[in-house]
Amino acid sequence: MADDDPSLRSEAGKWFSSDVAGAEGPWGWRLDVVTLLAVIGESSIAEHAQTITASIFCLFPRIIPAPQAFLKPSRPPRLPETTAKMTGVYSGVVLDTVGFFANIIHPLDELQPFAFKVLEIKHTDRNSAGGIEVPLPLNGTNLLAKLRPRKKKQTNSSHEPPAFTRAPQLDGCNGAKDHTPTTNTGFSSSADIEAGEPGAPIQGITRRMTMKEKIQDFAANPTLVNTARRPAIPATLYSPVHVLSVFSVLLTGSLIAFAACYQDGTAILAVSLVSFASSVVGWASWWKPILMNRSHTNTVPEGDVIIRTREGAFLLVKCTEEVARELYSGTEECEYHVSGRAYRGLMGLGTCLLMVSVILLGNCKWNSQIFIGASYITLNGLYWAMGLIPKRYFWDLSRYDINDITPKEALNAHTTTSEDPREGVKSFTRTLWYAIRVTKRTAWVNRSGAAPITPQWDLWLAEAEREANKGNTKWNAVARKDVIMKMSESDIKNSVRGVTDPARHVDDEAKQAAPAIEVQPRNQRPAVGTL
Repeated sequence: MADDDPSLRSEAGKWFSSDVAGAEGPWGWRLDVVTLLAVIGESSIAEHAQTITASIFCLFPRIIPAPQAFLKPSRPPRLPETTAKMTGVYSGVVLDTVGFFANIIHPLDELQPFAFKVLEIKHTDRNSAGGIEVPLPLNGTNLLAKLRPRKKKQTNSSHEPPAFTRAPQLDGCNGAKDHTPTTNTGFSSSADIEAGEPGAPIQGITRRMTMKEKIQDFAANPTLVNTARRPAIPATLYSPVHVLSVFSVLLTGSLIAFAACYQDGTAILAVSLVSFASSVVGWASWWKPILMNRSHTNTVPEGDVIIRTREGAFLLVKCTEEVARELYSGTEECEYHVSGRAYRGLMGLGTCLLMVSVILLGNCKWNSQIFIGASYITLNGLYWAMGLIPKRYFWDLSRYDINDITPKEALNAHTTTSEDPREGVKSFTRTLWYAIRVTKRTAWVNRSGAAPITPQWDLWLAEAEREANKGNTKWNAVARKDVIMKMSESDIKNSVRGVTDPARHVDDEAKQAAPAIEVQPRNQRPAVGTL
């Protein structure tokens, strides 16, 4: 028929018709399933949702598998958390979850059952503590420089609190604390955990930012480029997500160029619309983390926290109150770049663009469908493989200096260490004794529910604290527990008659902490990395 003559077709028909010669595959085959490939892989995308939308790279127009993973009716105000019992050794804080960034620093799922570890976490730069001004050295400066007021350094992207002094000094891993009252008169290099060792470079000198840091900060939050503040924990510049985003942009450009060579206008529109949809939903979900800072200058207890997993492992983190507020006891909030009303509007626009692009993908020519389908299969495989990479490679955690200071005798708490059927076999009691031996306190045990509240356990905890303060590392904690558990309440009263509970000699600052009971998160989702 005359209508089937290709010579009579218009120029537009050559670009947007899918029934012309060469538009179909061999034997009339078509790849309409390419529309399904475009929306498969939602779980892989949702796993990296935070990192994808944490920098300006989320605005790049590109094809991305399952863009509907970002189409949600509302945005969460906080980052996902991991379920575990977290207790402040001195602060009295008791929570049922561990923060997002804290779990990246020390993944709790990597702890073996009944394992024990001690970490020391402090700020790499003392000016990163939030609202703290580090005194500059006055040696070698003129009188005008001494009298000139210094500007406050602030690196957290949240609001600037007033300057304050640091918590008392933390000694080594033996758990000894100096509880001498401190005064709010300024910094003392001899009483500051982050002051460095003697002979170290003078603290307080501001280091110039490298080009990598400038680009990384701009990608995390372009509004900070003209200020002295830096994002708290930005996505690292060479994050695998950023590398894959750039690759997706290049792949999208190649698909459009390939479709133009084959005069496939439908494919050009489909790829362009789905790329624009990813930019729209990325803009709507673009965020930055806000860490909690102190807002008062009063003296507070040390920020040490101890975490107990469901498998019976204990993790003791020695840190200042500033670090504890940022990573543990504080709230890790998400600050978005667009308002809630604008978010809903952008979600609606992104949904419309995605639906139109899916319809167009099913009407592309044969050659375009092959390359579009192969591109989505490749990207799905790359995003799945990216889930195998530890999350610490996605975020810039250089804000913190992390050291493993686990005592040598407790390194193998999760294994059998000797032939002793009690003290040499891994157990919850032995690991609990290791934690008490380092902290030299047992008040946190009762607050966290790590031990039952019974006369037998109270007696064992009293003896454990006494032996810990004596420095007795050879105490048979498990054997003594077995003996005490066989005692009746009358036997316990007779055994402790005339003996003062050692816990009464240790002043527990946490009993004065408010609130007495923390509000626990509700409807907590598993920490799979999704927003």
